[in-house]
Amino acid sequence: MTRKIMIVLIIFILIISIYKVCSIDNSIESFSIKSERVSIEDLYLKKWNGKRWLTLGDSITKPGKYQNELENVLGFSSIDNRGINGQTMAYQTKNKSTYTVGKEIDYNKYDLVTIFIGTNDFRYEKNLGEIKDKGNSNLDEKTFICSYQLLIEYILESNPNIQIVLITPLQRIRDGYNTEFVNKSGNKLIDYVESIKKIGQIYSIPVLDLYSESGITENNIELFTKDGLHPNDKGYSRISEKMFRFLLSI
Repeated sequence: MTRKIMIVLIIFILIISIYKVCSIDNSIESFSIKSERVSIEDLYLKKWNGKRWLTLGDSITKPGKYQNELENVLGFSSIDNRGINGQTMAYQTKNKSTYTVGKEIDYNKYDLVTIFIGTNDFRYEKNLGEIKDKGNSNLDEKTFICSYQLLIEYILESNPNIQIVLITPLQRIRDGYNTEFVNKSGNKLIDYVESIKKIGQIYSIPVLDLYSESGITENNIELFTKDGLHPNDKGYSRISEKMFRFLLSI
């Protein structure tokens, strides 16, 4: 008899629990699969349909090549390209840095911002710096890492709902600054790449690692670039393909 009572009590508790779950206020916006059939296309391929995209970067971003290839296929309603030739993330006197340009932007106008930067910081021998705790007041915009952190914190403070994506530099051989070269600040290109990946971890931001995962290396770079750095049409197609899959996966 006691065992039967226990079974009845367990069933009763399960019923009450299910009832409470089903009674949750559905007015709160969240991801859910409703009872009606939802196509894979609606859930996956239309992720960015009607969204607004801001691209920050250097001369690889400025031509708008990868943006143009992705605009229609992903359905963005608008793309604002702020790429600048010779751009670095860290402070520079010749041009405004990406951080300087970035903190002048109204991020409430965008749903996605991608930051594709770092090869010029390596080439112009910008100090790498050290990663600081989030919200640290002692961040130096003259170093690559701290200026990157400052920009991310500014973006998130301006629009906490925006999706940020960080993109690492590609491998390169131009001007002798290849993957094995150590610049005057004592760093290789991979050091800037790894710093971007660590920054992404700290702020829980996805990082597209084109340095390691684009398939463009020193051995085949002449097939994908015009000069050992800037992509040709084939190179931009490769970048666009990687970005397409990545943006749909986050």
